[in-house]
Amino acid sequence: MTEGGPVPEPFLSFCIITDGRRPEVLRRELTSIRSLTGVRTECIVAGRVPPDLGEDVHVIEAPDLADAGRLGAMRNLAVRHAAAPICVVCDDDMTFHPDFAGGVASMQGDFDVLCVRLLNPDGTRFWDWATIGGPTGHRLLDYSETDPWVYVTGGLAILKRDVAVQVPWHETLGFYQQEDVEWSRRVQQAGYRIRFTPAATVTHQDDRYTQVGAVMRFRQDLARPERLTVGVSGTGVYRHGIETAKWLAPEAAVRVGPSTTERLLRLVLIPMDAQLPSAPRTLTVDVDGVQAGTVDLASQPVIELEFDIPRAGAVIDLHADGGASGILFGAEDPREVALLLHETVLEPAPPPAHADR
Repeated sequence: MTEGGPVPEPFLSFCIITDGRRPEVLRRELTSIRSLTGVRTECIVAGRVPPDLGEDVHVIEAPDLADAGRLGAMRNLAVRHAAAPICVVCDDDMTFHPDFAGGVASMQGDFDVLCVRLLNPDGTRFWDWATIGGPTGHRLLDYSETDPWVYVTGGLAILKRDVAVQVPWHETLGFYQQEDVEWSRRVQQAGYRIRFTPAATVTHQDDRYTQVGAVMRFRQDLARPERLTVGVSGTGVYRHGIETAKWLAPEAAVRVGPSTTERLLRLVLIPMDAQLPSAPRTLTVDVDGVQAGTVDLASQPVIELEFDIPRAGAVIDLHADGGASGILFGAEDPREVALLLHETVLEPAPPPAHADR
């Protein structure tokens, strides 16, 4: 601030990453940013970007990164295009409250990385000010607490652009690989300060989450398959052409999109421990009500299936034998599951083989 002069208007770069699956939520996020007062903003959206976001949005197409779940790579890409000294790096399902800009400005830049009040749609807290890896485990902190094991949730980070340049996110880590914890530790090791203010508020528009005491509970949405990969190496993202998917132990259903031109479906399944008495032994696959085959689940730790689908809009049903579900799967979702649908990919059918003449 220049002595005797006006207070300069703060300038924030909103760096948003997206997989393009919920464009209406992203548009709502952009509207909330445009509605902020007392601040100059720019919006950068990177990933698999939906159309018609507005002329004021800087679009960075990176569909390969989005499809591969490379969250850190998308964040780094967006930040490299940021012009403001402070970046708001976030997912595509945030709504910024009217107090956001003023709350950040009230810190007067006395932070390197800033956490703010981050709420679930039901008004409870998301992982806005939390600790992980220390003696108290993974839990929410009281807003007045400090903790050396604090971390910044990957969905929302406010930080000096210089910090983002000096400590970029890991380029290959993705869903459920604790890329936010890994980044937070490197930020701290570099000597930067992670601070918190309750004066700025954001809502995470994902009603699967709710706060229970000092932890978060997650209600599984089975149509969002990346959520099925907790604790599993790699990501299980339904690629283009998969319209909906449901996993109801011991059954699963996958529906391909009505306009897809692909006709080859690959499924990767991870059965539960076959030594457990409640483990299913076989899996039956039906395509549009016609049995496509039976798979022995006890034969190998990972099952890969590949078969033709007859038409766009086809429904693939998977039925594991037995009614018992077996083990608990995933720290956030305590439901029992019989099988993990790890990955589904639709691909073009191979050209027909021609007989030699």
